[in-house]
Amino acid sequence: MATTSESIVAEIVFALSSRSLYNLPRNEIRQRLQPILGLRGMRLNRKSIYFRALDIYETYPSLDFEDALSVAHMEFDELVEIVSYDRDFDRVPPVVRVEPSLIP
Repeated sequence: MATTSESIVAEIVFALSSRSLYNLPRNEIRQRLQPILGLRGMRLNRKSIYFRALDIYETYPSLDFEDALSVAHMEFDELVEIVSYDRDFDRVPPVVRVEPSLIP
């Protein structure tokens, strides 16, 4: 039995995509991680979210993996609205980005 966490998965994606380290394309990152995350003994809370996040990450090149993970969580929880300054979310239907007001 093995276990991991959201932050470790995000760090792996970051390292594999890093230009100074592995510089792998998004589809290859997805292809390499899916079998590991899908291991029978791999414990990861709400595992389906990570598979969906990898699909989103590959589909929307403007999103980093953490943003793709946020969208996957939103889909799982049936949410469409996100409060963010990050305009990259505007390219992902049906996500509706709401820009926070500046607090005086």
